Amino acid sequence: MSLKPLPYEDMGKASSAKKIARAEKALSSSGPSDRRQLGYPAAVALVVILGLSLVVFARATRDAEASPTLQDHWHAAYGVWDCVTESFLTPFQSEFDPEGIHSHQDGLIHIHPFTSSVTGKEAKLGVFFNAMGAALSENGLELPGGAALESGVECNGEKAIMQVIRWDDAFVGGEPTNVFIDNLEDIRFLNDKEAYTIARAPAGSDIPLPNSIKNLEGVLGGRSGPGIEPPNTTNVPGPQDFGVELD
Repeated sequence: MSLKPLPYEDMGKASSAKKIARAEKALSSSGPSDRRQLGYPAAVALVVILGLSLVVFARATRDAEASPTLQDHWHAAYGVWDCVTESFLTPFQSEFDPEGIHSHQDGLIHIHPFTSSVTGKEAKLGVFFNAMGAALSENGLELPGGAALESGVECNGEKAIMQVIRWDDAFVGGEPTNVFIDNLEDIRFLNDKEAYTIARAPAGSDIPLPNSIKNLEGVLGGRSGPGIEPPNTTNVPGPQDFGVELD
């Protein structure tokens, strides 16, 4: 005959089972909790680092896109080179200045925006051409009065294209920084003392720096505007040579 366990023995076994279950539950939940406690500060630190990096990047990008500002006064030398005559045209004669990017008949682009609509990445070569009464595209350069330098003519047996040659520093010269052959009026002014040659010439031609760099030296030396003599363009064809009436 088998013996029945005493009531207190059943109670002891049940109590022990509950204690073991509670211990196992506590053991299984303690690990992730500890990891969560350690992981939270690390996650916060990572978010802060990423946030600061984004702020620095955004500020640098914003500053780059904002120049030139309403407080800036930059100057760039420019010239229009024609491979047909192998010479520079007379500088644009207009002094019309609707937006603060203009010229004083001196072969220089004066860049001091009047409104935010032409600051930063909106300070483009097209704004200057608009003030001069001219227009530039891959098809040619429309001069004030209706005459044009059209692309497609031959120079030394090669077909000429319209292009813009840019030097980051007019006084350093050397190899051009950029050669643009499309979207020509969308070219941005990036800094002070640049040089631009707008050229009708075959691709790959050696294009000279604009001959108005000496006037750029004069501006930086304290002289500016109409007081500077225009570049020497004796016997160099200008808009008037194409039947254009100057203002």
